[in-house]
Amino acid sequence: MISRISPSVSAATRLPPPPPPLHLRTWPDQKALLADRAAALAALTVRRLAVTRLALLWLLGAVGAVGWAAVGLAIQSFEQGGLGQVTGLVALFLAALLLIPAGVALGFWLERGRTVRLRLEAWADLARDPAADVRVRAHRRCVLWLLPSVALCLLGVWATAAAWSSAGAGPGSATVGETVYALGLGLTILTTGVLGAVQSYAHQSWSGRFLSPVPERWGGGAHS
Repeated sequence: MISRISPSVSAATRLPPPPPPLHLRTWPDQKALLADRAAALAALTVRRLAVTRLALLWLLGAVGAVGWAAVGLAIQSFEQGGLGQVTGLVALFLAALLLIPAGVALGFWLERGRTVRLRLEAWADLARDPAADVRVRAHRRCVLWLLPSVALCLLGVWATAAAWSSAGAGPGSATVGETVYALGLGLTILTTGVLGAVQSYAHQSWSGRFLSPVPERWGGGAHS
C-alpha cells in the first residue's frame, strides 16, 4: 500500500503524487484505496483553489498593469523628443523587466494548474466515493474565486471600452501613450478576471463530471 497522504502536510509542502500504475498498486482492500484517494483529492483541491494561488494571479496582474504603465510612459517620452528619448528607453527597459517575467510566471501558474487537474482526474478515476467526494466539490472556495473574478472581468471590460472610446483625433482625445496604457490596463484586468473565473468554473465542471454519484462514468462497463 502506498503511504497515506495528509491533506494538511501535502498542501504545505508538495503535490500528492499521481496514483501508482495498475501493476504497482498494493492496497490491501477497497477501504485503504478510498482513504488514500480521499486524502489526495482533498489535498489537490486545496492546492487548486488556494487563496494564495488566487493572490499570486492578482499579483501577476498588478505587475502587468505597472508594466503597461511603463510602456505608455515610454511612448509619451518618445513623442516629446529630446531628453525624453532617454526616459523612453529607461521606461521600455522597465516594461520589459516587468512584463516578460510576469508572462513567464503566468505560464508556470497555468502549467501548475494543469498538473493539479490531471492528478485530480487520475485519483478520482480510481473509484467512486460520493460521501467523501462532497468535500472535494469545494463550493465555498469556488465562490471565493468566482465573485471577485467576475468583478474584475466587468471592471476590465469597462476600462477597455473607456480606453477605446477616448482614443481619437479630437482635441480632447487621449494621447497614443495614454491609450496604450489604458488598453493594456483594461486587458490585463480582464485577463486576470477571466483566468480566475475559468479556474472556478473548471473545478465545478470537473467535480460534477468525475465525482457524480450517478453511475454514468463507472457503470455499465463503459469505463475501462
